[in-house]
Amino acid sequence: MTTFHNTDDSKDAPGAVVTQRVCVVGAGYVGLTAAAGLAELGHDVACLEADPARLATLQAGGIPIHEPGLDELVRTHMAAGRLRFTGEVAEAVAGAGIALLCVGTPPRPDGDPDLRQLGNAAIQVTRAAISDLVLVVKSTVPPGSCEALELLAGGHAPEGVAVSVASNPEFLREGEALFDFFNPDRVVIGADDPTTRERVSGLYPSTWPTLHCDRRSAELVKYAANTFLALKISFANEVAALSESLGAESHKVLTGVGLDNRIGGDFLSPGPGFGGSCLPKDLSGFIAVSDSVGQPAPLARAAQVVNRNAGSAMVDKLEALLGSLAGRRIGVLGLAFKAGTGDTRFSPALRLIKELSERGAVLVASDPLARVSGDVVEQAEDPYEVAQAADALVVATGWAAYRELDPERLRSVMTGHVVLDAVNVLDPDAFGRAGLDVYGVGRGRPTSFTPVPWRPLEWMLDADGSPSQPAELPVAS
Repeated sequence: MTTFHNTDDSKDAPGAVVTQRVCVVGAGYVGLTAAAGLAELGHDVACLEADPARLATLQAGGIPIHEPGLDELVRTHMAAGRLRFTGEVAEAVAGAGIALLCVGTPPRPDGDPDLRQLGNAAIQVTRAAISDLVLVVKSTVPPGSCEALELLAGGHAPEGVAVSVASNPEFLREGEALFDFFNPDRVVIGADDPTTRERVSGLYPSTWPTLHCDRRSAELVKYAANTFLALKISFANEVAALSESLGAESHKVLTGVGLDNRIGGDFLSPGPGFGGSCLPKDLSGFIAVSDSVGQPAPLARAAQVVNRNAGSAMVDKLEALLGSLAGRRIGVLGLAFKAGTGDTRFSPALRLIKELSERGAVLVASDPLARVSGDVVEQAEDPYEVAQAADALVVATGWAAYRELDPERLRSVMTGHVVLDAVNVLDPDAFGRAGLDVYGVGRGRPTSFTPVPWRPLEWMLDADGSPSQPAELPVAS
């Protein structure tokens, strides 16, 4: 059993939590990680899950998602009696003074967040309460949602039961959720009264970095953080496109940018765009919230446009290399939205597959974890089966295993020689020696020659073409 935290319940222990009976609503990535993490911290946790199949898996000691270490932690605390799963609201709420709401808030077709699951969860839990209850919103919601939820839930509370609502947004990366839970950059707690703030703060060790603020600010922190990450990724893709046009190396450029301590290198990797359950949804939510108060949010909208075009640019590049894609057999390596997870929600790989299919390509794909169904793409067992008779190969997800692929073996089974590395994980030189041409993002072989030096040279000359004669030496910058 991996020890994530010292579960010493003594109130005198440095940073000790205030042990509580906690109800967690929803056993998805956020809820299941929170439930297991809180049990590890010493709390008594009941996790409420509405989906019968998922609930049966959990009660049998299984984990319906891929998250390293989570299965072990769940089984350990189920055996210890600190964690249990139920589909009965009254059973989950019994004795609990605090309930974490970890349900989905997906975007509607117009980009507005759909908060119906959140509202329904709050009403059900509140109706079952027999004593005062604090609802803690872990789900990503627009500012003002906690206040609205407090009004909604309060209207359904039994007589004598007071309901308060706090914001405590999650900041978990899929594939590293447990690490992030126990090693947070910050714990954000938004509460408008001291008693609620104290109750929520007691869930976590006092030594963890904590930001206390009002509810609207806490709600906006999550939207703003993910919007900024989306901006960084979109910026990296713009730099990559410019690097290709200029014959520069985007990896070196972006490394140089990221070495600036004011900027940092995380999320400065170009590729087919961002995906997953957070960044696209929260970027749309940020824009929707901005619209609702009359703010234009031009930077957020630009990131959305760049991300939407990133996949099309990859397909355009492949079409330029192969000619028409109609009838071409294209192998795709990767289906998950990123390495380390089986999650395909808003996956850039699936966007690539969809557009390749629309242009007439015949597709076969594989992924170490992710699975998809449908008629658009055939799914194979391994990368070499994907490459069989392929006119081209596309690496769409940055799995470390793809760095270890044998280029000689790939070349021996492929019909063509083009490899589009949309995530820059392959060694172009090694593949080149095997007779495969690798085209990456922000690097690769130029398809046309752009005489870049002539514009700077033109800018150095006077209108008549003679060298400029400054009246005095320029001042050094």
